[in-house]
Amino acid sequence: LQKREGYPFDGKKRIAEIKRMSVKELQEKTERIHKAFVGIPIIRNDLLSYPYSFFGLTDFTPAMEASWVEDLADLCVYHGNFDNCDVVVSECDRGGGPMIQAICARVNKPFVLANWYPSVDGCGMSSNVQIGFSGVGNIVVNGLKPGDRCIIIDDMLSSGGTAEGIINSIAMMGAIPSVGIFASEKLYPSERDGGIPVRKGAIRLRKAFPYFGIVSICQF
Repeated sequence: LQKREGYPFDGKKRIAEIKRMSVKELQEKTERIHKAFVGIPIIRNDLLSYPYSFFGLTDFTPAMEASWVEDLADLCVYHGNFDNCDVVVSECDRGGGPMIQAICARVNKPFVLANWYPSVDGCGMSSNVQIGFSGVGNIVVNGLKPGDRCIIIDDMLSSGGTAEGIINSIAMMGAIPSVGIFASEKLYPSERDGGIPVRKGAIRLRKAFPYFGIVSICQF
């Protein structure tokens, strides 16, 4: 990236600054993100086949606060290893877009946004997936070169369908999906009374990609 006034073009320096964040700053930022996800009521919507919660960081309900994006960018950089990353990848819709731009402005890395299509013909590398919210379709990734080390960023890990599709498409391009950093992770009730909540999305991803790392800023 070209040097320009006010832009953190020195990614390594900015990463080092964020890594030195105090414990108090880290806790405050994390708590603000928790409040954006935890305790949000479940809505039963006739248009959906399952109960759903609407969040400012995923559905813009309420409107997304810019401070959330800034907090999340700092937390993702803090918990990630962007020195070992060539390209950052996220999905195009919902909260991934605002997050990835703020992160890449800090670490000085290029990014690509995966697109979801009901069908696809001759466009990038496509992986067929089934996603609870969107149904059956294709995750399409462009702009990667063989050997590119990729960190995946997203606003939520739920069933793992979106992440699985993005990982598959990255691998089909010969690039390397190393880790996913998620603003939030939905936990599912245990089948046993009093059992530990189930990380359904994380289990799905680790079964399919044992080498793939998973970092969640908050769980709910």
